[in-house]
Amino acid sequence: MNAEQWLRQLVDRARMETPPRVNVADRVMARLRGGREEAATGWIPLGWVTALAVAVTIPVALLALAAWETWTDPLAAMSIEIVWRAL
Repeated sequence: MNAEQWLRQLVDRARMETPPRVNVADRVMARLRGGREEAATGWIPLGWVTALAVAVTIPVALLALAAWETWTDPLAAMSIEIVWRAL
């Protein structure tokens, strides 16, 4: 008996079996009803992470804008440096 015949026998035996009847609807519905409060509190840590990300992003964006202006217009950058050195 080769592997293919052995596999076909297993398939035939599996087709003759009847699957067990399982009723999980009550447990699923109970979990769905109970999970609403849990899902609502799951957003709180995400809000803190978002606030921290925004707090870090604003200064980085301002520094990037200043660097971009310096790199794209060197004459304007030099004039700003002259003003700062004069003070």
